[in-house]
Amino acid sequence: MRAIVAAAALVFVALGAAAAVPAQADTFQPVPCRDQAWEPADPAFEALPGAQAFYGSYEGGIYRIEVPANWNGDLVLYAHGYRGEGSRLTVDSPPWIRQHLIDQGYAWAASSYACNSYVPGIGLRDTVALIDMFPQVTGRSAPNRVYLVGVSMGGHIAILADHVYPERFAGILALCPAGPTLFDYFAANGAAAEVISGIQFSPNEPPGDTLGRILSIFGEPPNYTAKGLQMASVMIESSGGARPFAFDGLGPYFARTISGAKLAGDQSLLARAASNADWEYHIDERFGLSEAALNQAVRRLPGDPALRGPSGPYEELKPFSGNIGRPLMTLHTTGDMFVPIFLQRDLRRAVEAAGKGSLLVQRIIRDARHCGFSTEEVQRAFDDLTAWATGGPRPAGDDVFASLENAGLQFTQPLRDGDPGTLRPPLPAATPAPPRTGSGLEAGSSPGEPGAWVAGLAVLAVLSAAAAGAALRRRE
Repeated sequence: MRAIVAAAALVFVALGAAAAVPAQADTFQPVPCRDQAWEPADPAFEALPGAQAFYGSYEGGIYRIEVPANWNGDLVLYAHGYRGEGSRLTVDSPPWIRQHLIDQGYAWAASSYACNSYVPGIGLRDTVALIDMFPQVTGRSAPNRVYLVGVSMGGHIAILADHVYPERFAGILALCPAGPTLFDYFAANGAAAEVISGIQFSPNEPPGDTLGRILSIFGEPPNYTAKGLQMASVMIESSGGARPFAFDGLGPYFARTISGAKLAGDQSLLARAASNADWEYHIDERFGLSEAALNQAVRRLPGDPALRGPSGPYEELKPFSGNIGRPLMTLHTTGDMFVPIFLQRDLRRAVEAAGKGSLLVQRIIRDARHCGFSTEEVQRAFDDLTAWATGGPRPAGDDVFASLENAGLQFTQPLRDGDPGTLRPPLPAATPAPPRTGSGLEAGSSPGEPGAWVAGLAVLAVLSAAAAGAALRRRE
C-alpha cells in the first residue's frame, strides 16, 4: 500500500502546482498565508476494511483520500476547522461520518491547507483543488458528484464555497459554521466589557493585560460577580437569546470571546474588516443594566469598507451575500458560545435577501458544546442532503428566527443528559448593589461624561489575527 500511495503522490507532484489550483482560482483571492516556513506532518493513515487509502503531499500541503471498493462515483470533501497559529500542518479524516461514507460507497478527500491560522480562503482554495487531484492520485475517473462537509472554520469554507464555486458541488453540509460576522461578535463583546467593567482597552497596554484586569472584575466561571453576570447576560441575549445549554456553554469561552484588540490599535485584516457599528446589544435588565444605556455607551466603529465592502479583494472577510447556488444544510448547537447560533440568523437573512431561501435548510441541536453533535445527527443530515441534491424533497429544518428557548427538539438525537441545561445566567441573590467601577453603567443611568464614552465612539473592539489564535484554539 505504501508503494502505491507513494507512487500516486509522485504522480501528483510531477504534474506541478497547476493541478492544485481550481479553474476559477484566477478570480478568487484568499487572504495570504503568513510568510513563514510550514512543517507538514506525516499524512499516513490506515484504510477502513474494504477501502484503499491514498496520502501524500502537494505544493503547499498534505492530503488524504479514501476510496471504497464499491465506489459509487461520488466524492465528499472534508474541510477541517481552525488549527491554531503553529507551524505544523496536519490533515484529518472526517469525524462522525467516515465509516458511513465508506459503507455507502462514497470516496472522501481532505487537505491540511497550505497554512494554519483563521484562513477560510486558503482552506477553500486547497479543498477545491482536491477535486482535480482525485483522478490523478487514485487513477479513478473524475467524480460524478462532489459534496463538501465543513466543520467550524471549515463550515465557513463550506458556505463560502457555495458562494464562490457552486458549480463544483452537488450539495454542501456546514457544521457549526463560523463566518465573517463571528468577529463582529468578538468585537461587540469587547466593547460591552468596557462599559460594564469601566476599563478601556488602550494602545498603551497589551490587550491581554487589559482583559486580565477586566476579568478580575467579572470573576471566573462559574464564580461570576454581579458584573460578570451582567456580561454573561449580554453575551447570551445578544447572540440569540436564552436557549438550551447557553449558560453551560458560555463557561469555556467567556474570556476567550471578549476581544479588545482593535480597541488597543490592532490593524490586522480581520480587525479592520470587523464591525460592531450596527450590533444590537441585549440584556436581561433584571441584572441591573439597561439595554438602552448599554447601546448608547458602547464604542462603535464600522468595518473598513476597503475590506468589508462589495469591492473588497477578499470574499472571506465580507458578510455573506447569500447568493448561493447549491443545496446547503447547516447544523448548529444551542449552547455553542464560541461560534454562536446568531450566525445562522445572519446567514438566513442574507440568503432570503438574495432570493435563494429554498436552497438553505438549517437544523438546531440541543447541546452545550461547540460542534457537539452526535454521529446520528450528522449522518442523518448528510443522508438528507444527498437525497435532496439528487432530486429528492427539500428536507425539514428549523426556523432560526423563532424563539430558541425550547428549540432543537426535532433533530436532536438523543437528548443530552441534563436537557435543557441552563438557558440564561441565574439572577444574583438580593444584595446591596455593588459599587460602581470606573464608567460602568447601572440601570437607568446616563452614558457618562462626553469625554469618557461619547468621544470614544470612533474606536472598535475586534479580534486581531493574533487574538484569533488565542480565541479559536481548539481542535475542530
